[in-house]
Amino acid sequence: MTVSDSLLQLFLGGGDFVLYILLGLSVVTLGVIFERLYAFTLLRRRYSQLSKRDLLLFGQKRLTVLATLGNNAPFIGLFGTVLGVIKAFHDLHVQQGSGIKVVMGGISEALVATAMGLLVAIPAVIAYNAFSKTLQTWLLLRQNDE
Repeated sequence: MTVSDSLLQLFLGGGDFVLYILLGLSVVTLGVIFERLYAFTLLRRRYSQLSKRDLLLFGQKRLTVLATLGNNAPFIGLFGTVLGVIKAFHDLHVQQGSGIKVVMGGISEALVATAMGLLVAIPAVIAYNAFSKTLQTWLLLRQNDE
């Protein structure tokens, strides 16, 4: 058995495990977004009591998680799509003569992974940008106060 045969057998399982990964990442994304909303509410209340350094350190917590998820979730979804397409074409090869129905069903299932990747990434990017801009504004205001 060659290396490509071994990889093919691994990939023929499809992209279902990728969907579970993306589901987990969506929970992480929502958790970080809600935690940051709560944290920024506290920061707003204590804004005048915090130093610029404390504001920066507390405000930047977990923003890297949102940035990483926003940047990489589409690629994870794309990986699931590629695995699904590999499986669809392999099924077509095995069931020769069955036509396009075999491929279309597999490809439509594979595209769910892409959609799920975008579903994770888009809120993460929006939240990252919103929190970063708010923090940047607060830091500029603090700089003008000093």
